[in-house]
Formats: sequence, C-alpha cells, structure tokens
Amino acid sequence: MSYYLKDEIVVPGQVMAQEEEFIEGKGAYIDDSGFIRSSLLGKVSADLDNKIINVKPKNEIKLPKKGNTIVGMVSSIRETIAFVSIYGLVSLVPRLRVDVEFPSPLSGAILNGQGIIDKVSELGDIIKPGDIILAKVLNSTCPYNLSLKGLHLGVIYSSCSKCGEIMQVIDNNKMRCPRCGNIEKRKISSIASRKIVLELKKTLIIS
Repeated sequence: MSYYLKDEIVVPGQVMAQEEEFIEGKGAYIDDSGFIRSSLLGKVSADLDNKIINVKPKNEIKLPKKGNTIVGMVSSIRETIAFVSIYGLVSLVPRLRVDVEFPSPLSGAILNGQGIIDKVSELGDIIKPGDIILAKVLNSTCPYNLSLKGLHLGVIYSSCSKCGEIMQVIDNNKMRCPRCGNIEKRKISSIASRKIVLELKKTLIIS
C-alpha cells in the first residue's frame, strides 16, 4: 500500500511511503518497520525518476530543538521505551507558559538508561500512559528523544489506574487518589498542580 501524499503538508513522524517504494531524502527517515516518515513539518516532494521522497520545510513553524522543554502526553510504554505525543513547547521562567502549539501532536520517546533517567529499573515505575509531562528535548530531529531528568521535569497530571480520578501529589515521587486512596509512584515535576494543568488545557488541545 502506498502512502505517498503528493504536495500535501505532513508533520514529523507521519508515514509517507514504504521502504520498497522510495528512498528517504531530505526531511525523511526510515523507521524500524520500514516505513518512510517525515522528520519535519513541510510539503511532500518526490523525485519519481530516482524514487526519492523529500519534505520541503515550512520555515514559519517552530519545531523542537535540543534543549527545549515540551509538554506532552505519554501514549504508551513498551519495555524500555515510552512513547510521547508532543503538544507544544513551553517556557518555565518566570512561570510556565506555552510558547508554541503544534497543529498535530509530534512524536517523542523517553528511553530507559543511557543516563537519561537515573536509578530507575523500569519506565513504568515513574510514568504511566495518559500522564501529562514536561520533558527536555535531547535532539533536533523527529522522532524526538526526551528526558525527565531535572527538578521541574516530570509528571504534572495523572489519573488513578484503578478508578480514573485525578491524582494528588503527596511528595516528590508519590501521588494519591482522593477517591479510592490508591497510591502510585511517579517522577513528579516540582511545579505540578491542578491549576497548571487546567491552564494548559485551555491553551492546548489535549485529549
């Protein structure tokens, strides 16, 4: 099946073709499953004679760069990697604010080990699917590698895995459900609060 989208706008991580159909060109990369995906926001362009697919960037849209702070949602966790939907770029000083909102979520990942997270055996010990997080960007191309290492980085919103109620912070690595009393571990941001999450949800389209 061909995914080739002639002259269409694509976002980072979006599938454009299969490895058997095209060679990845500028603004494109091949994932582990053999799909050619866009590494940036732009318009699809292809050299049909040489079977090379490219993406021409849209310069007016700011994309994550190394050192940026993002707000995103943990979509799933698979063994040593957590997949994150990135909704926007934020600044933490003098207070948390959204600088850039992406028209569609970008793809990010948090890897276990490699010094990204210290003293943690499994990612499932510190984050769960559905958590809204603040994370640091470690590279400047999609998919974006993210880190939770830092006082202000980590979970800012989480729901109880037993009853779905919004969890409350009780210390720097635990949250309690006010409905059923369930206690769960998290790597919690030092600025986590219900007020911050409500403000972010007013600005960003977070499902």
